[in-house]
Amino acid sequence: MDLDASHGFQQLEVVRCRGFQDAAAIAVAVRERRTVVLQLDQLDPQEAQRIVDFVSGAVHALEGQFRRLGHATVLFAPAGVVLSGS
Repeated sequence: MDLDASHGFQQLEVVRCRGFQDAAAIAVAVRERRTVVLQLDQLDPQEAQRIVDFVSGAVHALEGQFRRLGHATVLFAPAGVVLSGS
C-alpha cells in the first residue's frame, strides 16, 4: 500500500520473508521511512528468530520500533511512526 506522504502518511510494505537474505532489504526499507509488516510463517522458528533479531537491532539503531503482531508476524516502523494499542 503506497499512501501519499504529503497527507501525513507513509509507505507500508507487507513482506513474506523467504530467508535471511531478505533481512538487510527490510532494514533498508525502514531506513527509507517505510513501515514493514514481516510475515515469517514459511520459515523454521530458529531462522525466523535470527531475522527478527537482526532487523530489530537495525531498526533500534535507526530509532524505530517493532511489535509482534502474531506468532509469525512482526511490524517494523521507522522513527516518528506512532504504534498504539496492545
